[in-house]
Amino acid sequence: MGFLQTHCFFSPYTEQVAASCESFSCGDSDMDDFFRGDAFEYAVFKMGRSYCFRLNDSPNVIICIFTISNDSIRIYDLPRSRKDHMQRITHHQKRLNRYPGILIGRIAVNERYSRKGIGSEVLDFLKEWFADVSYPSGCRFIIVDAVNDTETLRFYHKNDFVFLFSSEQQEEAYTSRPDKDERDNRNPSRTRIMYYDLLDW
Repeated sequence: MGFLQTHCFFSPYTEQVAASCESFSCGDSDMDDFFRGDAFEYAVFKMGRSYCFRLNDSPNVIICIFTISNDSIRIYDLPRSRKDHMQRITHHQKRLNRYPGILIGRIAVNERYSRKGIGSEVLDFLKEWFADVSYPSGCRFIIVDAVNDTETLRFYHKNDFVFLFSSEQQEEAYTSRPDKDERDNRNPSRTRIMYYDLLDW
């Protein structure tokens, strides 16, 4: 059993919870700022819900926080090869334009507990939660817009997430904004879309 199962309890992450706990830091100032303010605004406007694990013996210590929201993988405008792949793995007689999923907006681990496999435990928790037949909504995929750096991508690969697109160029075409500056096309993508198929759980 992992650290979260044996030493922690699960709860919504609210302003009241944050106020009753020690100041949380994951070592990334942008992430810390999000969980100190924006996460609560997301909840108010129903753009995302945040949850946390806290220590059983010290409930004022938050071990990790994550934010999730509804999402989907849209099939109809994927490149042909990716569309064929997604339609093969979904095994659905009626081919749909979108397949439902949950988006992991952010995951942050208390910097005092980093490098202990807690991020992977959170992903396993989410896989089990959303694969459960009692979950009140259909959910086929867990989706993440992963920061495009070696360490982050390796972390998601290690946890069986795969790229939606085989190349950054395909992904850029799928996600590009009409007002995108041409200079942006010469730079690496800031993020990569990855997913986990809950039928594999």
